[in-house]
Amino acid sequence: MADKEPILFRSMLGSLRPVSAAAEEAVKASSGQVLRVEIKRTTGNTRRLALYWVCLRIGVEQLSDAVDGVLSVKALHRRLKRECGLAKPIVSKRTGEVIDYDYESISFEGMPENERSEYVNAAFEKLSHWIGCDVTTLTSEAKREAA
Repeated sequence: MADKEPILFRSMLGSLRPVSAAAEEAVKASSGQVLRVEIKRTTGNTRRLALYWVCLRIGVEQLSDAVDGVLSVKALHRRLKRECGLAKPIVSKRTGEVIDYDYESISFEGMPENERSEYVNAAFEKLSHWIGCDVTTLTSEAKREAA
């Protein structure tokens, strides 16, 4: 199953406030409807993971002219996981061709924090190289966008 940007909220003054772009988009999309929410405590570094997803959005914007078709955040996320060794190819025994990939999860439940940190740092390195900037520039821009 593909990872998605987590929809994160913080409890403040008796209500839930969005703390990630995905949460803000979910609130806007709900347009006053009653929603069912499942509460789970988060134990990982939510800021690093949120920064990762903002960097992916920046990557999609910067790299969209470099590909035929539409480059989505999901496609870029999967490409980075393949490049960083978090995807095992599923190979046809008959033809030897790669049919698909089995992707490891970077979710809080699916990966220890130290491994996720290593992955995110490697992903930032690759993404900044593809864009043509250094990691500091990429993450600084992402922090500005997230603010």
